[in-house]
Amino acid sequence: MRRHLKSLWLVPALLASACGPTDLPVNEEQASLDVTTQEVLYAPPPPASGNILDSTTYMGAVAVPGAVQTRFTTNPQYFSFNFQVRAGAQVKLEVTHLGSSMGLDTGLFVYGPKGSDGRYSSAILALDDDDGYGQLSKIDSVTLATQGDYLAVVSAGAGSGKQFRLQLSCLSGNCAPVLDPSLYDACELNVATRIEICVQARVEEVDPVLGRRMTAQEAYDACTGSDDAHANYLYVCNGGSEQPEFCAGGEPTYTELMWPVCKDFYKHYYGLYTLTLAPEPISANLQSKVSAGNAWCQTQNWSTCHGALESYSFPWSTTATPWLQRAAEAVANERGGIPYWGEEVLTYAQFVAQANPNFQLDPALLNDVGNGTEAVQVHHYYDQAMTAPDYCEWFDTYVLLFPESHKVAVFDYVYGRDC
Repeated sequence: MRRHLKSLWLVPALLASACGPTDLPVNEEQASLDVTTQEVLYAPPPPASGNILDSTTYMGAVAVPGAVQTRFTTNPQYFSFNFQVRAGAQVKLEVTHLGSSMGLDTGLFVYGPKGSDGRYSSAILALDDDDGYGQLSKIDSVTLATQGDYLAVVSAGAGSGKQFRLQLSCLSGNCAPVLDPSLYDACELNVATRIEICVQARVEEVDPVLGRRMTAQEAYDACTGSDDAHANYLYVCNGGSEQPEFCAGGEPTYTELMWPVCKDFYKHYYGLYTLTLAPEPISANLQSKVSAGNAWCQTQNWSTCHGALESYSFPWSTTATPWLQRAAEAVANERGGIPYWGEEVLTYAQFVAQANPNFQLDPALLNDVGNGTEAVQVHHYYDQAMTAPDYCEWFDTYVLLFPESHKVAVFDYVYGRDC
C-alpha cells in the first residue's frame, strides 16, 4: 500500500524524525489488511545551519520548462536543483518514467524562495511520494506566489546506481521571472566568445565545401543562425551553478532579447554595415576658426587657398566601435566618390600638425564635435596637380571619426603655390 503526501498540513508529521527517513502515517483500517507494506519517504534532514541546501547534493539550475537527468550513487541520497520563476507561476514537477530506471522509488520536495541571505528555509512548500509512474514522484501543480529562486529535491532511500529524469513544466503560460531589462543591453561574454571563436575559425581555416576561407560576411551568417542561438543558450545556460543571471529568463526571452543584441554587436564588430550620415550645423566657434583660416589665405600670394568644414552624425545601436573605413566610405558615398590618388590613416596629432598651423581647429573640434576626450581617428585623402608651369595645387580631405560621440567631421583644404 502506498501513501501520497502533498498537503502542507502533513509536513509536521513528516519532519517528526529529523535525523533520518520518516515512516509515513498509515490509515489503520487499510494497514490491518496489509501490514507488511508501509511506505517510507526520504526527506532531506533539516541541517543545523537552517539552509536545507546543506543537506543535499546540489546539481545546479534547471529551466522552467526544462529537464535534467542524473544518477544516484549512495543510499539514501538527496539531489537538489534550483529553478527561478516569476510571481504566481504554476509549475508541474515530475520524475518521469522516460529516463528513469525501472523499480526506482523516489521522493520529490519543493523549498523556497531563497532568501536575501542565499539560504533556503527547511519549510516544505510541496511534496510527493508516488503520484508518478510506478513509485516515481509527481507534483501536478504548485503555485509559487513570490518571484524568486526555488529548490527542487529528488530523494531515494535505495537508489544507488539508478538514474532519474526530473522534468519541470510551466502551467501558467510564462513562468520565467521578470528580469531587469539591462541584463540584455549587451551581449553576454560567454555567448559573445562562442560567436567570435566560430567566426574566426571560419575566416582563418579553409572550408572543406567552399575550398577557401570564408569571408567575414559568410562566417557571420554561418555562426549566427537560429540553430546557433539554441546551441549557445544550452552551452551557457546548461544548469551549472555559475550560469549568468539572464539565463533565469529562459530560452524564449534569450532568443527575443539577448541573441539580437549579440548579432547586432558582431555585425558592427566585423564591419558588416554601412553608415548613414545626417548633416549637422557647425558651431559658431568652429565656423569662426574656418573663417579666420580663410582670411589668412587671402594674405598669401596663392591663386588658390580655401578651407571648408562639415559635420555629420550617424545612428549607432551597439557597444562595438565604429570603423574609420566605414566613415570614409560614407563620406565618399555622400560626395559621389573622392577622386584622389592617395589615402592614408593618420592619428589626430598628425592631422593637427598638418591642418592646424593655418586654421587652428584644435581643440575646438574635440570639444564642439566630440566629447573632448575620445580617441579621434583620421582618414586622409590627398592629391596634387600642376596647373601652370612651376605652379601646383594641393587637395586634402580629412575624414575625422569621433567613435564615442558617433560623429564625423570632414575638413577640405585646397591651396596652390610654386612647385
